Amino acid sequence: MLTKDTLEKLLDISRQMAETRALDPLLKFATCEVLEFVGAENGYLILLDQDGNLDFRVRQNITGSEIDEPDKQISRTIFDRVISNGESIVLADAAEDEAYRDSVSILDLQLRSVMCVPLISRGEKLGALYVENRSSGGVFEDDELRALKYFAAHAAVAIENAMLNEDLEDRVALRTSELRQTVDELEHEIEARKRAEAELQRLAVTDPLTGTYNRRYFFEVAAKELARAQRYELNLTVAMIDLDHFKDINDEYGHAVGDQALVTMADCFCENLRQTDVLGRYGGDEFIILLPETNRKKARKMAERLRKRLIKALKKTNLFSKPLTISAGVYARSTDQEIGFDEIVERADQALYQAKQGGRNRVIVWGMS
Repeated sequence: MLTKDTLEKLLDISRQMAETRALDPLLKFATCEVLEFVGAENGYLILLDQDGNLDFRVRQNITGSEIDEPDKQISRTIFDRVISNGESIVLADAAEDEAYRDSVSILDLQLRSVMCVPLISRGEKLGALYVENRSSGGVFEDDELRALKYFAAHAAVAIENAMLNEDLEDRVALRTSELRQTVDELEHEIEARKRAEAELQRLAVTDPLTGTYNRRYFFEVAAKELARAQRYELNLTVAMIDLDHFKDINDEYGHAVGDQALVTMADCFCENLRQTDVLGRYGGDEFIILLPETNRKKARKMAERLRKRLIKALKKTNLFSKPLTISAGVYARSTDQEIGFDEIVERADQALYQAKQGGRNRVIVWGMS
């Protein structure tokens, strides 16, 4: 018969187990309480996996130390019978019990007092609680067994709930991980699409060889700059610049070297133009530059500086056996001049033609500003 104090103690332990949702802390708590409650030296909380194998989730002595090689420290004869029959076993002195005293494990382990009760919840065997004393017999009797069975009944329900909770948390964590991976993949795909769109946009407005604006996009930008210049009565200048005898360069050195010369020119432009200037490839070896808020005097100075630096940049490539030269034609629109951009470009091109006709390697500037 369980005493009032024993029942109150069991109820308190059961309440604490019911409040513990995490499986490992619950198993540890249950084993520690059992060892103290029944006065056992060693205790094992053993669960069965899906294949029926033993999982020693807790194996410790009364001092809290973990027991090594637990599968070799219990009587499998006792444990297997409990699991097989679903019934509890208590042995006051295993060495004297007629049913077990000849068991190899009883003899080898020199077991004395042993109790083992199944952990059963909703008709399913989860495992068993196994406690023992080897120092003396007569420690466990029917009263201790009744207390342990009562304890095991509550523990089994708490353990199953904790296992279900752990399984749910694992599934939630897995699903969360899968969703996070999906989100990461979507974000990666979105970024890749953005990069692809940006690259397509860049390719749509740039010359594939030199990376400068292509002719179409250059004229779009230039039209807006001309409108701004007309509205606020600002200067605006266009320069046309190309290599002298570019056809001869291609014929003598090959088109690959000719292309490299154009790339070198584009790089030199980018290094020496202002951020507000607009550079484009007009066609062939001819580049066009829009110089906002730039009058004729400043345009001449800029064009001469560019011509000299382009010649130096081409010389540094060491691709050519003789020096290359540059010609430039510049047209500067005055602040109050009513003129379309196509006509500005045409006059700059005529100025370039005049530079070629005049012997090349020079800058010709037209305009009244």
